[in-house]
Amino acid sequence: MSNATRTTTYLSSQMLSTTNDVVMKKVLKECADKYTYATDALQSSLQELSNMSFDYAFVDVTAAKDYPIGCHAAYQRFPGLAYPPEMARREAYLVQICDIALGMISKLLD
Repeated sequence: MSNATRTTTYLSSQMLSTTNDVVMKKVLKECADKYTYATDALQSSLQELSNMSFDYAFVDVTAAKDYPIGCHAAYQRFPGLAYPPEMARREAYLVQICDIALGMISKLLD
């Protein structure tokens, strides 16, 4: 969760530094929203795990894993925008963490 939260904070700071670029600001806002949703989904998964609702926890973590991919797609909609290496690194890390969590939840579902 902290990765998604830190990424939202990072994106917010980037929005401040791109005040004149309307397209970039729009994409950064969309990405910040996606990472906020990822944080919310991961928080929800913790609640589901504590309730032993492993199937719902699995769905929540899967959603959290997909949100950063949506951020990447936002950049791809605008040909002039390159996906920043820092965002690629953060995306890969969150996806990896979610994959690990999904593996553990899968074992609980067995």
